[in-house]
Amino acid sequence: MKIDTESLYIVMQSHPKVTDFEELFFDAERNLADLNDLFSGGIGAEDIYGIYTDRKSALKDALNLWEQITSAKNDPMENNKKIRFQQFVGELEKLSNKYNVAIDSIGGVYIFDEPMEINYDPDETSGDLVSSWREPL
Repeated sequence: MKIDTESLYIVMQSHPKVTDFEELFFDAERNLADLNDLFSGGIGAEDIYGIYTDRKSALKDALNLWEQITSAKNDPMENNKKIRFQQFVGELEKLSNKYNVAIDSIGGVYIFDEPMEINYDPDETSGDLVSSWREPL
């Protein structure tokens, strides 16, 4: 049976780093390039929740997964992490202003649930700052 690629809808598995509904729901009818990017990026079967030829069913499942993701993000533990991150940024701003050093970071922020011994390996030449930590015993 041949499937019309213009009527193909893919719903991805949810994971904690999903921040946008577009990461869950791929609509080949609207954007065939997204489908090409998806498969050329090394996607595995375990990454796919479902492949559909019916847009209504695919959208329903994707919306259910999105609801689960957004409700999980309102979890008190997640809210605690957000508050701790905001407090950290406030203290980091004070340090940055005191020493006239700024850090650009997109992603790469780790917020732990328990205390960790955290160290930094700075490279003044390249400007890299790499963190490392030891798991608590």
